[in-house]
Amino acid sequence: MISILAPAQPLSWQERLSSVAAFAVPGLALWLPSGYSYGAVLLLLGTLLTLNRWPRQRHEAFTWWFAASMLAMAVVWAAQADPAEHFGRADRPAKFILGAACLLFVTCYPPRPRALLAGLAVGSLGAGGLALWQMYGLHAERAWGHTNAIQYGNLALCLATMLALYTGAVWRQLRISVRVLCILGVLAGLDASVLSQSRGGWLALLLALPLGLAWLYMRRRETFRAVGLGVAAIVVVLMVFNGGVLMERVERMEHEIQTYDQRGEAGNSVGQRLEHWRFAWDIARERPLLGWGFAGYMAEKADRVAAGRYHPSIVEYKFVHNELLDQWVKLGILGPAMLLLFYALPLAMFLPKRERMKNYERDAELGAHALALRLCGTCIPVLYIGFGLTQVFFAHNSGIMFYLFMLMLLWAALRSVERQLDALAPPALASGALVQ
Repeated sequence: MISILAPAQPLSWQERLSSVAAFAVPGLALWLPSGYSYGAVLLLLGTLLTLNRWPRQRHEAFTWWFAASMLAMAVVWAAQADPAEHFGRADRPAKFILGAACLLFVTCYPPRPRALLAGLAVGSLGAGGLALWQMYGLHAERAWGHTNAIQYGNLALCLATMLALYTGAVWRQLRISVRVLCILGVLAGLDASVLSQSRGGWLALLLALPLGLAWLYMRRRETFRAVGLGVAAIVVVLMVFNGGVLMERVERMEHEIQTYDQRGEAGNSVGQRLEHWRFAWDIARERPLLGWGFAGYMAEKADRVAAGRYHPSIVEYKFVHNELLDQWVKLGILGPAMLLLFYALPLAMFLPKRERMKNYERDAELGAHALALRLCGTCIPVLYIGFGLTQVFFAHNSGIMFYLFMLMLLWAALRSVERQLDALAPPALASGALVQ
């Protein structure tokens, strides 16, 4: 059996750098300030040092399409930049442009999958530990990490979900000690999400979980029951330790929805979002094709609030608290079209279809890691779609960086593993050669 944990050939310095980045992006993401940036900087360094190599290499069609989608998103964010931000107007577009270059580099020099698994475990444990310290050591109202509570909680949930998927796929290849560490990491990441009290993340998980269970039921029924029991056990553990926090947030959400519906109260978290959505929906339908632009959106909001048509709580915010609505109201139909493509393309790249996994049985270890990488790459856009229902996630540095660099690292590692699987002779052919 070929082992990806002990490669037969020494890694090049570029592959070593990519592997360190693959650990650092998830591993440092949430428990260090801007922790997701360290791995990204390493990839950018490798990209710049090999400018004479990776542009001349052949890349797969999906790699080029993903790079093109990043450049398209750079244009989208440049078109709706706040003129008052001056240099900051280039911040978001620059991340997408540099991300496209890093994607081409890392697919030429892919990381080892074990680095990603280790990073997911360390990142989830670190996020959980920091959340516990902030809540019970600093007696904070909610855990926020080194960013805001919503971004922190949602990314912790994303880390925990990916770790759970990866661990489940490679379970048989892991030592008992590593299994225990990964299980603790999943619990720690989910606990960080609960302690952040980010309800949008819980909604995203509720949307994603049925998709995952449905795929298991159709493709791997033998593990469906075990996974279902595992999910139930995790829910019980989280309820035992954090049931009060969960119930308080759910009850508060119900109360805020009722007060908005009955009295139009928009001075709270839920009410302000509902009012924002009402305003954005109203004016987006007036200019559905071209949108209002950033300046027009802010000016129209101020005018209509001053006229008493909407609650004053929405005036100060630049974003609508819904990713699709925000793009539509500012850029017209092109905005949400580009955003949906940016979600759909990674799904098309990673979706674990039966025909894509036909070679996975050639080597149990390689096949298990390939499946794990596909599952993780699929879950990121699914969860981001859920996050985007109540938050403009790509308006934040953490949201952009995590999406871009986690997906490119997963994609590079996946294609490397699948090339190794493709290079293996089918068992029947190998047996025939031995007989002759």
